[in-house]
Amino acid sequence: MKATERKRKTFSFKVEAQRFIRQIRQELGLSQAELAKRMISECDQSTISNWESGKNEIPLSKFIDILLISGRDPVSYFDVFGKRNVKENKNSEDVEEVKE
Repeated sequence: MKATERKRKTFSFKVEAQRFIRQIRQELGLSQAELAKRMISECDQSTISNWESGKNEIPLSKFIDILLISGRDPVSYFDVFGKRNVKENKNSEDVEEVKE
């Protein structure tokens, strides 16, 4: 894939993610500050605002946290994972569980 096509697709995904964050937050009836408080790691209202406006890019781990807060399965959001063999997804050797 050419660099210009990758750039276009990356930008498109970023815009979609920005809209999706706002959509999830509104579906849950949360303010930006309320969503920030629910996040696993420290986050504040201005960070949520910056993600929604595109001022800052959201880290993947934070995006996944928002998906989980909303009750969505992150695997279903990312088509590439959904297309993998179910057997591969359940391979416990590839994933290390995070201990709290």
